[in-house]
Amino acid sequence: MSRPEANGPTRPAEAVAERQPFPWHAFAVGARSMGSTAIGTFCWGLVTGVALVKGGLSTSQALGMLVLVYSGTAQLAALPLMAAGAALGAVWVTALLANLRFVVYSAVVATEFRGLPLARRLALGWMTTDTALAGYYGRAGGGWEASTGDEPLREREARFLGTNLTVYAGWSLGSIVGVGLAGLIPDSPRIAFVGVLAIMALIGPMLAARPALGAALAAGTVALIGRDWPWRMGMFAAIAAGIAAAVVMSRRPPPASAGAGAGR
Repeated sequence: MSRPEANGPTRPAEAVAERQPFPWHAFAVGARSMGSTAIGTFCWGLVTGVALVKGGLSTSQALGMLVLVYSGTAQLAALPLMAAGAALGAVWVTALLANLRFVVYSAVVATEFRGLPLARRLALGWMTTDTALAGYYGRAGGGWEASTGDEPLREREARFLGTNLTVYAGWSLGSIVGVGLAGLIPDSPRIAFVGVLAIMALIGPMLAARPALGAALAAGTVALIGRDWPWRMGMFAAIAAGIAAAVVMSRRPPPASAGAGAGR
């Protein structure tokens, strides 16, 4: 009779991995994968920092929001409500709906790093971004598929940290510069256009993967249809449509049965 493995078969391997030195080479691979998006990330943070100050926040308030809210989408969605004196609950709900896609991202992270302690998985989930997740899974050819298990868990974690910390550094630096320079930049619609260009530079390389392309087409179509809907419901509907399209297109077709092939 075999002895039951109450703690799971991977615990000894995980313990050995914890004692090994940090795989900086994997971290560097992840950081290099985000090199092409660094300028776009910096510009997106710059525009967001300027928008926070132009929207009525003081320098200290804007910096505090940048530290506590790691999401340009949530910041820009909540800012008009804050400026209009909306109830705090409405601001929270708006930010939550604007970031619904991170529910899907966190599920991906939870599956990819199932062997890590909960605290580290939560930390990885908190720093997850769109561009870093695309960089981690590879934008060209490989699609958005989970790891096959050939890469050790410790190296996957290091590579994931490399992609996300690179994005975080570019975003934070751009945001701080934007807050600092907001008083020197005149109000102009061109500033908002710079933000559009930054987003295009970020998402352009992602569209090589079919799920990302499907999500962009679905979200763009719904956003155009719902641009005049009240309470920005068109934006929320576009986010939901993009998530649904990506999930559907990420599903693999069921493998053909051996019996069906043999009968031909």
